[in-house]
Amino acid sequence: MPTVTAPTRIQLQNILFATDFTPSAQLALSYALNLAHNYDAGVYSVNVLPHLPFVEAAQPDPEQTRLFAEQEMAALVSSESFKGIRHEELIKQGEVVEVLSKLVRECAIDLIVIGTCGRKGLGKFLLGSVAEEVFRNAECPVLTVGPHATHWPADGYLRHILYATDFGPESVHGLPYALSLAEENRARLTLLHVAPEPGVALPEPEPGTQPLLDPAEVAASTEKQLRALVPDGTQLWHDPEYMVQFGPAAETIVKIAAGMADMIVLGVKRPAALTKHMGAGVAYKVACEAKCPVLSVGARFRG
Repeated sequence: MPTVTAPTRIQLQNILFATDFTPSAQLALSYALNLAHNYDAGVYSVNVLPHLPFVEAAQPDPEQTRLFAEQEMAALVSSESFKGIRHEELIKQGEVVEVLSKLVRECAIDLIVIGTCGRKGLGKFLLGSVAEEVFRNAECPVLTVGPHATHWPADGYLRHILYATDFGPESVHGLPYALSLAEENRARLTLLHVAPEPGVALPEPEPGTQPLLDPAEVAASTEKQLRALVPDGTQLWHDPEYMVQFGPAAETIVKIAAGMADMIVLGVKRPAALTKHMGAGVAYKVACEAKCPVLSVGARFRG
């Protein structure tokens, strides 16, 4: 059973906002600036230009690409929304994950904020999801803002946080953040586990077979596991809520969050090289479909 220590206050001093100047990035910016205001944090805004090893007629001119990025960045930070926030703008070239990883170390970044357009299916297989690669490889937590994310309090303070866990060793990485955010925002915290449908108990099982699990028994046992995750000494403004649901994990998490949560918190793992593009993982599906931002905390985070 994974365990965590009592929560310590989250310190957000430096936020890295990754943008490609698309609408999904603009939506993510509003969340980054809200957090910066609430935590008195600085914001590094970065646009990553792709490597262009050779130039063909059909490819954009590298100089024009950089000039466009510089103009878009200047327009971005000239808005009133940046007023009162320490900020720095960066135009880098290279692979997105590698560039962001380097900046996390060089600039002591506490949080990456990135938008995603929610690419799925063949498009995701061919082009990959930059957002998913970022949150699975980042050395700090990543706040992913999907195309349906509209649920965010007007004052920027969270009211309800949903922490979803599968009880795996990776899922524990998100729990200290869920606890700390709930404490600092005086928010409600719900711990959720989504289990496969266990079926209905058989009154007279056939000889040599095991009876199917009773959903009520599974729910009761799982709730005990959820309660055991909250460490002694945790002091929240509201008693945590514990929820056990049955069904497909990603869809169920999104559905539960839609009715109450301002943020979903997940622990994520880095996929094996041979399988990372073989179907979207639960965390990526949640990030694509959720109506609120998703905070992913991976095993590589060494905070």
